[in-house]
Amino acid sequence: MAPQIISLSIFVVVYAFIIFNVLPRSSVSLVGAFLLVILGVLEPREIVTLVNWDAIGLIFGMFILVRMLTDSGFFDFLSVKVLKLTKGVPINILIAFALLTGLLAAFMDSITVLLFMTALSITIAKKLKMSAIPFVLSQITAANIGGSATLMGDPPNIILGTGLGITLVQFVKYLAPISILILVLNTLYFVLFYKKMFKQSENVDTDYLKNLNPREHVKDLYMMIASIVSFLVAIVLLILHEKINLPVAYAGLIGASLGLVLNGKKVANIWESIDWEVLMFFTTLFIIIGSLEKTGVIASISKGIVDVSKGSSLLTKGILLWMSGILSGFIDNVPFAASMVPVVKLLAPASTVSLLSMGLIVSFGTDVGGNFTPIGASANVVGLSILSKAGVDVEWKEYLKAVVPITFINILVAGVLFSLFYK
Repeated sequence: MAPQIISLSIFVVVYAFIIFNVLPRSSVSLVGAFLLVILGVLEPREIVTLVNWDAIGLIFGMFILVRMLTDSGFFDFLSVKVLKLTKGVPINILIAFALLTGLLAAFMDSITVLLFMTALSITIAKKLKMSAIPFVLSQITAANIGGSATLMGDPPNIILGTGLGITLVQFVKYLAPISILILVLNTLYFVLFYKKMFKQSENVDTDYLKNLNPREHVKDLYMMIASIVSFLVAIVLLILHEKINLPVAYAGLIGASLGLVLNGKKVANIWESIDWEVLMFFTTLFIIIGSLEKTGVIASISKGIVDVSKGSSLLTKGILLWMSGILSGFIDNVPFAASMVPVVKLLAPASTVSLLSMGLIVSFGTDVGGNFTPIGASANVVGLSILSKAGVDVEWKEYLKAVVPITFINILVAGVLFSLFYK
């Protein structure tokens, strides 16, 4: 059997298993990568070279930093602080929480952000005597939008950014303004969509707000300060890494190492809370995507996009944006992002659109398109599952009715902006 057919077949089967959640995705990707070696598509020595170690290192470093911030009580402190600033007014709370979620998701894992924001929203909704659904849906969508603004915001960004050589500065310069505009538009939409519900709600009791003390939610002040300093060091290194010739992975790992040293024995058990399954999944996934590149499958896909777009930059941007957005609403956006890295690399020389522009467009579409369905992104699954455990079930019909219109508008507006300003 031809190597092209073998690599493509394994990729399709692995993807199908991931979509239908038949087995843990790390197990499926590991078996797929192993089969590629056994069947002779890849040589054992090629495996190491196919893995994007920059992406793996950065993700690993950020995992450690975010876990230290979480354990210190930083997120609880920040969310309570923002709640007090809203004066207990329901609409103000939705706006503040959505914007805070988007901001935090730009710099850290959206799952972590949704874990504490959703739990807080459920508590506050009870005080307001209204459903928590408006708050949680606005936060889910905000997390995916905010995650599109920076290199470390979402795993697809890290994969595309490190794979295509797009820096944090370029993400912030070219993509963050669009992401911020879309985040504001998205938040205002939810205010209008649920305006009747807000009219029937009550303000948070003033005594409850007065008794809230953000400092009481800090579990370890020294640990929080040390973790924030370490996180900022990582961000600064990510900004400067090109000028000082520092690999992206080193930026995350140096920040994490600093945090581990400063916090000492307080974080001795941090390794138990690191998501090793995700790291294994990413590593083996890079191997599978590498086999598609080696056997020429990726080249065929790139040629197909060139043929359809017929050299038109507008069509190329539109195809990449909407393909990324729609597909990521139904399939895991991590393998999709990994598969698009070699596609964009091969597509760039034959297109009038720059590699930078294509990479940022695909990244945005992949992140924001995850809002299309309840299973489109990890943030969606986590937020809705926490709601469900609290006795509030959001059916697909209800989710789609509330979220699909604004997601479509968000991508449409972003597409216009990409066409006007991206070359």
